[in-house]
Amino acid sequence: MGCNLTKLKISFRGQKTQKETVKGALGLIPNLEQMKEPEARLKIQEIIDEHGLKGTVLINANVVWSKKRILKNLGRIMKHGTLYLRRSPRYVPVGSMLRFPQGGIPVLSKYFYEFLHLTCGSTAHYNIHGWICHYPTVDYLKKFFEKNEFGKRVIDWIPDWYADAKRIVEEIERKLFPWQTFMQMRAKEKSDK
Repeated sequence: MGCNLTKLKISFRGQKTQKETVKGALGLIPNLEQMKEPEARLKIQEIIDEHGLKGTVLINANVVWSKKRILKNLGRIMKHGTLYLRRSPRYVPVGSMLRFPQGGIPVLSKYFYEFLHLTCGSTAHYNIHGWICHYPTVDYLKKFFEKNEFGKRVIDWIPDWYADAKRIVEEIERKLFPWQTFMQMRAKEKSDK
């Protein structure tokens, strides 16, 4: 599906008041229906973050993600160093091969978890606890962003029309890999001169 060849189909999810609030806020964006999908996604993302909207906006059946919510959760995860509040959760076997952590509260939010498995090239791992069991620490999260479950760097996995998700992943990489990001920016500056 070409993002520039189709008309934007915008839909909403959430409670009735959340949907009404989101619809009202999107009215602040002039000519939204005539924009190309990447541009519309970035404008909607800015409105969602600026107004702290909780309702979900979908363009052509794909979620427009809140950068602010995901980066706030990433900050908590980096502070704790783990995706669970407890350092050593007990593991409960489920079936013959699967184990889930039990006890403790996930630091990884449901919203960030959905972003990871719907957008970043990860499977759902049964639920949030299964995902945390597979990627329990910040180091595992870094490895995931370097090489997702399909063998690609997450930023390269996301298509260009999904501009809001790309913007978020770029910011996540800046936080997870500050030295590499700095070196890439220096190299770019030198090549621009």
